[in-house]
Amino acid sequence: MYQQPPYYIRITFKLLLAILVFYVLNVSQDILIPFIIAVLFTFMLLPISNTLRKWKFPPVIAILISIILAILVVLGFLYFFYYQIASFADDLPVLQEKLMNKVEGIQNFVFRNFRISKDEQIDFLQSKLAENASSSGTLLLGLFSATGAFFANLALIPIYIFFLTLYKEKIKQFVVAVVADEKHQNVMEIIKKVSGVSQKYLKGIFLDVLILSILNSTGFMLLGIEHAILFGVLASALNIIPYIGVLIGSILPVLMALLTKDEIGYAIGAAGVCVVVQFIDNNFITPYVVGSSVSINPLTATLVLLICGSVWGVTGMIICLPLTGMIKVVCDNVDYLKPYGFLLGEEVDYTKNKFRLRR
Repeated sequence: MYQQPPYYIRITFKLLLAILVFYVLNVSQDILIPFIIAVLFTFMLLPISNTLRKWKFPPVIAILISIILAILVVLGFLYFFYYQIASFADDLPVLQEKLMNKVEGIQNFVFRNFRISKDEQIDFLQSKLAENASSSGTLLLGLFSATGAFFANLALIPIYIFFLTLYKEKIKQFVVAVVADEKHQNVMEIIKKVSGVSQKYLKGIFLDVLILSILNSTGFMLLGIEHAILFGVLASALNIIPYIGVLIGSILPVLMALLTKDEIGYAIGAAGVCVVVQFIDNNFITPYVVGSSVSINPLTATLVLLICGSVWGVTGMIICLPLTGMIKVVCDNVDYLKPYGFLLGEEVDYTKNKFRLRR
């Protein structure tokens, strides 16, 4: 009779397997990240291609039209940012002059209060910059090479979307073929729910960014902050990255206010706009726009964010929540995985979840 190995051996094996999985995910990120993004967008574009097919469009034409529409939306968004950044670049000489005036004011303040001359301050800064120059150069080189590789792989996303949509029925048939007959209906229900989670989350995120862009830009314009629309949209777009994106998006308009305004009240006002808009988003916009499509508890969301960020960088931080939501859907619909779905989610009434961990 087969005898299970001791519990500590099984735990050790699972830990080694987890380490191997993280290693593979890190090594193959250039392949996996574009493919996962393509899967998410495939779920979102399916209703468009399905509608076109109902209108008697050939399948290939319907898929191509849905992809072209998505590309046009992305290009329009990029053009908007290009136009705003070009306008910002025109003001760089003026901003540089204001920055130098601010730096001179700080130097005078340090000299008056700490008796450190300007030359000593400059020597100190130059020494610190020299110490970090080599490491910063290596970091920038790695960043540019990684960014170049990422954009090169972005070209594969439309191709992935095309074939995933074209062969969606074949993929369904494959999934059904590898599971037992009595589980066919359950598997199809899981696929349907996973697709629904992705569609609802992505549509909700895009609408959320649009609403936040209007609110942030309006607030910054009322304060008279230069390039209010750019910083408003940028702060809203960075909101896609949970927790960290909100912080970065709030710092930029505050720094702009400190640089271009003589009174600190404008910087405080910019921070206040970010805080108020974030409060409105968390309590009113997100619950109704995004809803409970990704019902992940904050502890799980934080851990997943940190883990995906360490493995896949900023892109991993962006796609981690919809992926976790899809995993939770699978766990909730597979009996022996239900405890893990309960752990990932926001459910608190454990008496309604009759399950037992298999040891």
